[in-house]
Amino acid sequence: MPAWVRARIRYAEESLAFERRLADHLAENEAVTEEFRKMARAAWERARQQFPRHLATFGSENPSLAGSVGTGRPALQQVLRSGNLRELVTFLFQGISSDLVPEMLGGREDQHPEIEAERPSRRQAEGRAELERPAEELRLDDRLTAQEKQAALARATRAHLVRTRPDDVRPPLSRAERLLAVDDQGLTWMPATSVYDLAMSSGFQGASEDSGGLVATGTAGSTYRFLVHAARMRDRWGIDLDLGLIRAGMIATSMSAGHHSFHEVMRGAQLALDGLPGHDPALDYQDNWGRYWNVYPLTERELRDHVARDGLFPDEHARALLDTR
Repeated sequence: MPAWVRARIRYAEESLAFERRLADHLAENEAVTEEFRKMARAAWERARQQFPRHLATFGSENPSLAGSVGTGRPALQQVLRSGNLRELVTFLFQGISSDLVPEMLGGREDQHPEIEAERPSRRQAEGRAELERPAEELRLDDRLTAQEKQAALARATRAHLVRTRPDDVRPPLSRAERLLAVDDQGLTWMPATSVYDLAMSSGFQGASEDSGGLVATGTAGSTYRFLVHAARMRDRWGIDLDLGLIRAGMIATSMSAGHHSFHEVMRGAQLALDGLPGHDPALDYQDNWGRYWNVYPLTERELRDHVARDGLFPDEHARALLDTR
């Protein structure tokens, strides 16, 4: 096998391992968590004043959604006081995806044309189709009770859920999360990668392969929306939000939940940054083998000490194979 082929394989392998460790490291970064708390509190206070009957919109009873704590006001207020990063991201995700937050900020934003152009290449994952077939068969089976059908569907679903053990989740699960998302088999979170994938013939897949970026479900539209609305809060409400910290939180939660790769989150963030006049160029994403060297707010030293295997970035591991004579 040619050295350049082995180097590309090594880069992909090291990238996957690097991203897993990076997600865990950022998930418990205090500055990142507190920035999301600031953003969540600002959204809650505005909604409390303008749409007090819609506060439950920030919550979710969906056990397959990482970070869900229910829709009760006490649980949501607990998230604002001491919730972990995952809970805060889900709180805001619900508020943004429901268009409650966009409505308070002047209306829903348009989807970025590059993300919109990419979406036809997103298709139902094979595993999802495999799950829907037995679900339909169970629905039509008159021999089983409703309880038996529910148990059979849960068994069929298990293989498509996240594989992380509840006690290994970072940050640790809160009591509210455990009540919703842990059963006798483990976590009930459904990653987006079990629902969607991208056609290998897609332009995004080809371009990402050329640059070395890992691909999961496509450019992160959720990250794009988070940064757009964080910038709107800053400009319209005077909330001093650090977009780099918001991006870091999306890196942590999107990757750990199995929704997106680092490349997809960074690309979604970059599309938002490119639309903002005067954004900090230090945040710009370098879409090449050196993509992991600049992950704000972490320094190169912190990345080498706490994330990189043997203190080396994925491109350094890969280039070592090219330097071998």
